[in-house]
Amino acid sequence: MKRLKNRHLFRLYEHIQPFVNYSIPKEKYIWGSKVLVIAPHQDDESVGCAGTLIKHVKTGGHVEIVFCTHDSSERAIEAERAAIVIGAKRIHYMHFQIRTLYNNEDFYNNLVLIINKVNPDVIFIPFLFDKHNDHMVISQAIVHIKEMINLKCIVYCYSVWSPLNPNCLFDISDVWDLKKEAIECYQTQISTRDYVRIAQGLNQYWGEIKEHGMRYAETFFMATMQKYISLCEKIFK
Repeated sequence: MKRLKNRHLFRLYEHIQPFVNYSIPKEKYIWGSKVLVIAPHQDDESVGCAGTLIKHVKTGGHVEIVFCTHDSSERAIEAERAAIVIGAKRIHYMHFQIRTLYNNEDFYNNLVLIINKVNPDVIFIPFLFDKHNDHMVISQAIVHIKEMINLKCIVYCYSVWSPLNPNCLFDISDVWDLKKEAIECYQTQISTRDYVRIAQGLNQYWGEIKEHGMRYAETFFMATMQKYISLCEKIFK
């Protein structure tokens, strides 16, 4: 199993190299208005990409979030509070148990229904090697349902459990306090792991790497849906 994972990782670096710039471009706007965020768990959206989402809403953009799993009513209430801070217009719930998404046809079918209903210009998903099984499954699911969804959208891959090799960056310095507030809505989660400090450290790192004086930045791996699916197929073949 370990050897298999290493083989996939070598393919990953081989295939993403044409996408990755040594000087990561700073983007001002998301490439589209209507955004759908696919969050495997309730808190991934806040830790991974809340700053960029908040900036998008502030400039008139539309954000909806779909939560793939559910583990308590308390956490669902926290998710609603975080969505208000972000400015999301709608939340979609799937209610699957954690770590049950892999090879789950019901999950795939639900994902198709939501994507087709929202018809987004942009989809945010965890990066295909974000180190949690439920996170990696999202990319596999997108490949599985490719014939049933709109492929004319842009994909922004975010990270929660592990850093990624980004090809775009957003300065979130002016909305960091709101991102922190969104993460802090999840008291059930930050009581066991300091997600505020995790996000703050990563966002500070990328901000300083990009530009002296930039306090916080979120990074993403961006591609067209067609390119991203092709990349996943090459890596997981």
